Amino acid sequence: MHIPDGYIPLSQAAIYWLIAIIFIARSVKWARKDLNENMIPLFGVLAAGMFVLQTINIAANLLIPIPMLGGVSWHVVGAALTAIIFASPWAAVLLMTLVLAVQSLFGDGGITAMGANIMNMGIIGGFLGYYSFIGISKLSVKREIALFAGAWLSMILPAIALAFELWFAGTFPLKQGVLLMGTFQGVAGIGEGLITVIVFGAIIKARPDIIAEDAYTKVSTLKVAAAGIIAVFGLAIAAPFLASSNPDGLQQTADMVIKNELNSVIAPITPLFPNYSIPGMGVEGRVAAIVIGFAAIILLWLGAAKLLKRV
Repeated sequence: MHIPDGYIPLSQAAIYWLIAIIFIARSVKWARKDLNENMIPLFGVLAAGMFVLQTINIAANLLIPIPMLGGVSWHVVGAALTAIIFASPWAAVLLMTLVLAVQSLFGDGGITAMGANIMNMGIIGGFLGYYSFIGISKLSVKREIALFAGAWLSMILPAIALAFELWFAGTFPLKQGVLLMGTFQGVAGIGEGLITVIVFGAIIKARPDIIAEDAYTKVSTLKVAAAGIIAVFGLAIAAPFLASSNPDGLQQTADMVIKNELNSVIAPITPLFPNYSIPGMGVEGRVAAIVIGFAAIILLWLGAAKLLKRV
C-alpha cells in the first residue's frame, strides 16, 4: 500500500507532508515524554520486524481462495499492533515514519508521496486501529477478537482513504478505486489481524508483565528484544525465499484502472537498493539488501533513542 512517486501531484503531496510532519513532531514529543527507556529495545526490534515483514508479500488467495485474488499479494503493516503494544497511536506514527524512511532507500514508496504513506499507514492506521481495539475491548469480548478487529480496520480504512486521495489526484476513478482497494486490503486485513493476534500473544506469553499496570516503569524488555532480534534476523535471511512475486493490492488496482501514462513532473529517483536487492548479485544480493535494511532500522533507532532521551 505504498504510494509511489508520480501518483500524486506535488501540490497535493506537499499537503500530506505537512500533515505528516505535524503528527511526526507530536510522536517525537510522545517518545520524549512517555516512552520509557525500558521499552526502547522492544520498539527498535518491532520496527526492524515490520520492515522485514513488509518485504514479504504473501499471495492473497492463500487467505481466501477465489479467482479475483489470483495474482495479488499483501504484506503486513503493523500500525495497530505497534499502537496496542505501546498503548499509544503516536507509537505507530513514529515507527511507520522510521520504517518508511528506510524503505525509501529500496524504492518502496515514493519520496514525495511519503507524507501520504505516513498519513495512511501510520496516522489513519495507527489511530483507528488502536481506538477500535480500545472500543471493542469495552464490549467485554475476548482480547483476541478486539485485536483482530482493530488490525483489520487498520488495513481497510487507510485503503479507502488512499482511494480517495488518488481520486483527488486524478489517478484513480473513485468507485473502482474504493471497490478494488477495499476488497484487496479487506482480505489483507484478515492476514494482518491473524499476525497481530499471534505476535501480541507471543510477546505477552513471554512477558505478561509488559502490559501490566505501570509496567513501563519497571519492566525491561531487553530479553524479549534480544529473542526478537534473533528471530527477525533469521526472517530477514529467509525473506527473499518466502516473498510472492505477485503485485500488492495498490499495484494491482493501478494496473486495472490506470488507462493512460501518468504525467509526472517528478524526476525519477534511483534507489540505492531497488526492489530490495543489490543489482548483479542475484538472490544473495536480495538477502544482503534486506539484512542491510534490518541493520539500518536498528542503528537508526538506537541513534534516535539516544537523542530523544537527551533532549
